[in-house]
Amino acid sequence: MTPVLLVTGPVGVGKSALLHEADQLLVEAQIRHATVELEEIARCWPAPAEPESRQSMILSNLAALWSNFAARGADRLLLAQILEHPSQLQRLKEAIHAPLSLIEERLRRREPNPEEELGAARWLAPHMGASAGEDHLVENGKRPLREVASEVLRMAGWLP
Repeated sequence: MTPVLLVTGPVGVGKSALLHEADQLLVEAQIRHATVELEEIARCWPAPAEPESRQSMILSNLAALWSNFAARGADRLLLAQILEHPSQLQRLKEAIHAPLSLIEERLRRREPNPEEELGAARWLAPHMGASAGEDHLVENGKRPLREVASEVLRMAGWLP
């Protein structure tokens, strides 16, 4: 299962700023990842009239993007979006999840000796699919953005 960190909150809370700072920290730490502001991948004209159509567009675009990012070595995903309903979280998971056959194909392409990783993937895939995710509330207040982003990444276990 792909490690995903979703930054969410109301309009104006600083999701985009935090996302970009976290992205920079991961780049500095040389941690392979992809960063996506989900609202940005649904911009088109004419825009979907119904909110459900917009969310469906986001999910199908995310699935296509993740496939491309993963094929180029990204192994975790940093996202930002306002979640209006808890069911959106499950749908995001479904857009990112890759079947074991695809995971095996990616590992064979990426690793010179993939046997150890393949064994781990074969064991982990069915065990991690049921993960509900974790929730953390991070107070950003007037703290420096880099400090907040660093805390978020440490809570996720992405930085020491």
